Amino acid sequence: MIQWTHSEERLNRYAGHLPGERLSFLVHYWGSVRNLATNAMHKHSFLEICYVDNGEGIYTEAGVDFPLRQGTAFCSRPDIYHRIQNVDQLDLLFVAFEVRNHPAEDHAMNYLRVLEGGPVWIEDAREAPSIHLWKSLLIHEQPGQSLPVTLLPPLAHALLESFSVMFGKKDTLPKGPEISTGFSHSAQLVQRAKLYIRDNLGRQQLSLSEVARFLNISPRQLSRLFATCIHESFSSFVRTERIRAAELMLTISDEPIKLIAERTGFSSVHYFTRLFTMTKGVPPAAYRAKFKAVLAARTE
Repeated sequence: MIQWTHSEERLNRYAGHLPGERLSFLVHYWGSVRNLATNAMHKHSFLEICYVDNGEGIYTEAGVDFPLRQGTAFCSRPDIYHRIQNVDQLDLLFVAFEVRNHPAEDHAMNYLRVLEGGPVWIEDAREAPSIHLWKSLLIHEQPGQSLPVTLLPPLAHALLESFSVMFGKKDTLPKGPEISTGFSHSAQLVQRAKLYIRDNLGRQQLSLSEVARFLNISPRQLSRLFATCIHESFSSFVRTERIRAAELMLTISDEPIKLIAERTGFSSVHYFTRLFTMTKGVPPAAYRAKFKAVLAARTE
């Protein structure tokens, strides 16, 4: 038997930054969740690999439904809308990560090319080496059946690198004490919520309930996590992120104000203009003009 919650916490604590000779990875989060809930259509700016350990459901990506059952593996690629629905006692392992160009950019590009161009869904991956390796990282109920934490980083790195073998043809490609690193499971959940919000700002109906379902916790729990971890309400954080994203778009593009308002999830250009003015002290158009004037003065 697997200790699901403790396995997730331990991986997030010890297997986040995974440097290597050819490939380096930044893991945003590991997950091992029992009875996963249905989630809303959403997207990520990073890769997410999932494996169904038990149960059933449907994975939908780009309008195509893929059946989920025990042994299924699937790959959610960056910036593609997807969701999990119609779940029935779905137990899921997942890891969300991005590839670093350092130390070898060509290896990173090859790795991404394989995963982003390979199959989305593998019907039965139970005997795949990657899955056996993944399960070896988990904590088991039986004494002596779990690997020490000192082995987690290299094995986690090997697991992520092996995904290019499982989802496509690869182009080139002593026990220590558990020392506290100040890791907080609550902080990890908030970090996952932040990533979800930032990747889905363009959707007006982004709600507390939706993000809570994605994290497999209750809306009340998520609201409490925001209050205790970052001392800010969920709605306040979403508004701040929308304004921040709009501010960036104003400075790096010449897109119309109305389009920027839509892309950052505001219900109307009037509401966007009013909120931006309250936050920044000037309307969006004036903010853009001022930024361009300052930039032009610096280049003279």
